[in-house]
Amino acid sequence: MIGIGVAGAAVFANTNMDMYIRNKYQDDLRSHGTDEVAKIFNLSDAALVLVTVPVYVGTYGAGLYLHNSTMEDWARKSVRATVVGGPALLFLATATGADRPTEGDSHWKPFQNIHGASGHAFIGGIPFITAAKMSENPYQKAIFYGLSTLPGLSRINDDEHYFSQAALGWYLAYLSCAVVEKGTDRREGRVHVQLAPVPKGIAITVQKRY
Repeated sequence: MIGIGVAGAAVFANTNMDMYIRNKYQDDLRSHGTDEVAKIFNLSDAALVLVTVPVYVGTYGAGLYLHNSTMEDWARKSVRATVVGGPALLFLATATGADRPTEGDSHWKPFQNIHGASGHAFIGGIPFITAAKMSENPYQKAIFYGLSTLPGLSRINDDEHYFSQAALGWYLAYLSCAVVEKGTDRREGRVHVQLAPVPKGIAITVQKRY
């Protein structure tokens, strides 16, 4: 799944597509209004981590105090997704070696720079994607997924990342949340096979939980 995302980002990054989107957005779409919205996410990657971590810890603590399992699950899954996807983000951001829009083009130059994937799109997208996956209401899901794209869009608006870089960061966030969600699926629907020796052979027990 990561390979699919990397391949898609490569098409935009190593052609003129990224530059076309960047120029089109900056010339025709960027405005005072989009700048004001982007200010919400106008933090460095380190500062964004320093904001999200206390939010996760505070939400988890509040969930324990209020006996609210939803709050606990959201905070725990968000932290796990960040830890799961963090190494891949750091590797791809460096391995692709792409520049920021203000530094050059988006073509990949392995290990020449560290901006091939957006940390903002990754870190800022995880809490909303986690909420979307936990929500059973399709309208709420759509809203949360839409909100998850805003950190990445803010970097495109501020001319700090190309489209491919923001998209790859968001995609890594999505995959990380999907892995965590699958790993905590309450084990429902799984088939367990056990082998046990008996006097005349081996007994096989198959159990399926619903």
